[in-house]
Amino acid sequence: MARRNRRTTRPARRDPAPERRAVTTETARQPAREPARESARSRTRSRLARSGEPQAIGAPSPALERAAALERGHVVKDSRRLAITVGVMLALLVVSGFIVNAIFP
Repeated sequence: MARRNRRTTRPARRDPAPERRAVTTETARQPAREPARESARSRTRSRLARSGEPQAIGAPSPALERAAALERGHVVKDSRRLAITVGVMLALLVVSGFIVNAIFP
């Protein structure tokens, strides 16, 4: 059971002190405006979902090339492992089908 550190109940939370609130007049407030349709549409579009040419200019750095080569190696290795696993599972499925048909003709 969880240990209870608090021996007494918490005091009720009160409204923030009036001296901390900023005094504003009605003329200082600006009415809430509804955003225009076009600006709302442009904000919902993700910056990452753009199409077109990549923004990188020039040749990639050697460090970036090394990191990309290492990543490609890991992806190839993982794909190979996944292909072997799928092949073994399919072989076991076929073999188990033959065994079940042999036991229950």
